[in-house]
Amino acid sequence: MLYKIYMCVWELTLKCNIHCLHCGSSANSKARKNELTTEEALSVVEQLATLGCENVVLSGGEPFLREDWPALAIRMSDLGINVSFISNGYAFNDDILDVLKIIKPVGAGFSLDGCCKETHDFIRGKKGVFDRCVNALNKCSKAGFYTSAVTTVHKKNLPEMEKILEILLENGVRAWQIQVAAPQGRMPREFALNEDEFYSLAKFIAEKKVAYRNIIDICEADCIGYFGTLGKVLNTGWHGCPAGMRAIGIESDGTIKGCLSIHHGKKYEEGNIRERSLIDIWNDENSFKYNRRFNPKNLKGICKDCKYGSICRGGCSEQAKSFTDSEFGSPFCVYNYEKTHGII
Repeated sequence: MLYKIYMCVWELTLKCNIHCLHCGSSANSKARKNELTTEEALSVVEQLATLGCENVVLSGGEPFLREDWPALAIRMSDLGINVSFISNGYAFNDDILDVLKIIKPVGAGFSLDGCCKETHDFIRGKKGVFDRCVNALNKCSKAGFYTSAVTTVHKKNLPEMEKILEILLENGVRAWQIQVAAPQGRMPREFALNEDEFYSLAKFIAEKKVAYRNIIDICEADCIGYFGTLGKVLNTGWHGCPAGMRAIGIESDGTIKGCLSIHHGKKYEEGNIRERSLIDIWNDENSFKYNRRFNPKNLKGICKDCKYGSICRGGCSEQAKSFTDSEFGSPFCVYNYEKTHGII
């Protein structure tokens, strides 16, 4: 195989029990139409193993709202696939904790977007989410899981990053992924970070990664970097968007995408496992061609004449597409900011 799947993010169900203002999928209380049956989902698990997939993140919507999630997770684990979860924590309880103790996931992640009830519950669209999320983090940490938090940053919570870190340290969280909210789905464009705010966030991450490296693994998502002085710490070794190259996304109805975060039309849908096998889709030379057939001439905006263009490939495709008309020209770039502001 020319390409090998290192990471798969699987939307087990689009159904969700909260209503986040930044949700790119616009998930709500209803499941996606014609979501995969248990039998179909187990077939996908087998195919992921055949393709040599190493890691699967079970997501949503809210993954714990799908009743057969334990069966799917157990089968993945039996086949040697590293399984982890990302949840909003609202449905988490002791019964779920007991099942996780059996499955032994490599990671249990929960989304924390504020340092207090007022911020987090506002962003998440439901009262009580903050307390339940912190409780889930605490219980999973005490149970010995590699517990992580995910924070999606925009204007509403950028000022609270320092205090969010304090909460994570207090609850024994082992890793913290920080990502930038993009204006798609329900996310209002006016809440999106500007360039100065983006750089301040990147600087915060770089500083804390170093300061807390022996305590908590602070990691930036693919939408934060690249190169420049901060690039020595952020996304080192970045070689462009991994969608369809090393990563794959599966929607709950069996639709295959390079990245589940890109919500911009059929162009980014590579087929459905009910029509073609996942193996055929992944190995098809015409799949993911927007990324696999990258040409430096595709670069747009600030990336067009950049000396790192052929390596960086325009940064995060989801971020680029959300803010511009191209997959290859993210407006948020550490190197460009430092160059235009006289830092380098």
